[in-house]
Amino acid sequence: MTDISNLRNDLNLNNADLTLSKSKEFQSFLSKSIDEVGLVRKLERKPLVWLDADDNILSAFDKLSAQELLSAPVFCQISKQWVTILDIKDLVKFVVSLFDKDNNLVENIGFEQVSIRTLLTNKNGVFKRQCPMIGKNDSIFNLLDLFYKKFHRVCIAMSDDQMDIKVFSQLSLIKWMVKNNVLGSSGEFSLKSLGLFKKDKPLIQIDHKKLAIDAFRLLAENNIYGVPVVNENGELLDNISVIDIKYCKMDKAKLLQPLYEFFYPSVGNAYPIPLRDMIVCAPQTKLREAMGRMAATKVHRIFLVKEVVESGITQVPVNVISVSDIVGAIATIAGSSVLQSLGKD
Repeated sequence: MTDISNLRNDLNLNNADLTLSKSKEFQSFLSKSIDEVGLVRKLERKPLVWLDADDNILSAFDKLSAQELLSAPVFCQISKQWVTILDIKDLVKFVVSLFDKDNNLVENIGFEQVSIRTLLTNKNGVFKRQCPMIGKNDSIFNLLDLFYKKFHRVCIAMSDDQMDIKVFSQLSLIKWMVKNNVLGSSGEFSLKSLGLFKKDKPLIQIDHKKLAIDAFRLLAENNIYGVPVVNENGELLDNISVIDIKYCKMDKAKLLQPLYEFFYPSVGNAYPIPLRDMIVCAPQTKLREAMGRMAATKVHRIFLVKEVVESGITQVPVNVISVSDIVGAIATIAGSSVLQSLGKD
């Protein structure tokens, strides 16, 4: 049985909320298998993007960037098995490690000189994390459990053929759930009621005058995928993500650009209107609505903002809610539903 102790410990919903979470649609969805609900049917015609453990990280970087992927499974030709998953955050951390705190390049090591195996194994040659793998006959709850354990993409074995796997992301799950309307009344939770609006949680953000390398260092040090970019008054201007490392790789000049030039090199110090969608919401926004916005725009984070009128400021970020936060909330609701059905509440 799936370990749901962590889900139970993290529940912060009152009895009324727990009753709401027992919508028939959601309960039915949780108990079905991945194959039964057709979760990966759309992926059957899509070629698998995977990496060899002994590929150099330049090759890996190019594959991830070309497909706009945050991660990909890694296969070892020696052991003939899936051994780990490479995350774009691993590449960001590698780039940042080559610079000191004063942004001087201290190690001139190219992407082509380091293998995935070298990057992702410890001193004993053991891979630092496993490849998250389940079978197509596992339940949706099993999939949610892996997502809850901070895996952003999960491999699904489709048959006995070792190479016959599909990779399913957290965002893909959100898009599928929105399209098929499986939340039922559970989608009526507000973001605040799910504990996603935390006033005491410090917001990690970066000023638009900071350098790109400073932003990537901030992401690496906090082990996060993105942060809001603000001006000197705290107004939300844009956001920068780990995937944006694709714009520079190891181009030192690009890494040392201020953020207001990083995406828009021709505009000087006047930060333009962002070309990318930034989704904002309020603490009262319903879970269903937040998921719908993420699915429609394919963004990985939404911003909780407060309206400020002084000095012409309109939106100041207060919290950032990521795809992982939303999936975590769904997993928490799932956990409460399963616990109730087992009579353990």
